[in-house]
Amino acid sequence: MLCRLNESNKLECRLPITLPTSKVRIKRKGVQPIPPRKEVLTKDDYIEWQISYQDKESGKPIELGELIRLAHEMKYITRDELCEIIKKYGDGSIKPFDKLFSIMRKGTQHKVYHDFTVIWEETPILRYDLSDGCYIEVALKHKQKAVGYQSMVYIYIPIQNVIARRPLVGRTAEEKEVVIWKPSKEHILGLIKAFLVASEDHQRDVKKLIGKITGHPCT
Repeated sequence: MLCRLNESNKLECRLPITLPTSKVRIKRKGVQPIPPRKEVLTKDDYIEWQISYQDKESGKPIELGELIRLAHEMKYITRDELCEIIKKYGDGSIKPFDKLFSIMRKGTQHKVYHDFTVIWEETPILRYDLSDGCYIEVALKHKQKAVGYQSMVYIYIPIQNVIARRPLVGRTAEEKEVVIWKPSKEHILGLIKAFLVASEDHQRDVKKLIGKITGHPCT
């Protein structure tokens, strides 16, 4: 997912919508994954992007981190605005999402499938709605290689909100199709808020990243 300034000095991200192993998927109504190469896309479909902010190994800004860096360099977002969000959502007074909530299992004696009891798993999700129909979710997942939970941040983009070679609604996606999404200041600030409340690790990393980008840590 490449985020950059285009020739008009506007932020844009290139999102591949047909790669099965990427962090970008198409979901009907933002819930049910669909194969975009096989199913005709509708106005109820969203692009789900599991977004990151830095490379795990090098610590370099990627995706949201790149957007923050570019937006700050172009003065779309000031250091004061970034520090204000950190002060409100990342000053340590808010208990992080992954520590306050947990995934719950509920069994029922009335639901049986071929001698197996059906167990329902309830996963808490935070949702943050944006003005253009996009929304952000923070979802709790079981850690795969450790004990406990991890918070994942996703942004959901209506397919009408992206630029494609041809409008997406009413057709299937082309092979290796890539669309362009132009994030706004509202999207970037909303995603920063999501990571600040998601977990202590995300909060620490994002605060450190913003300090490096702006040249001065927020105090």
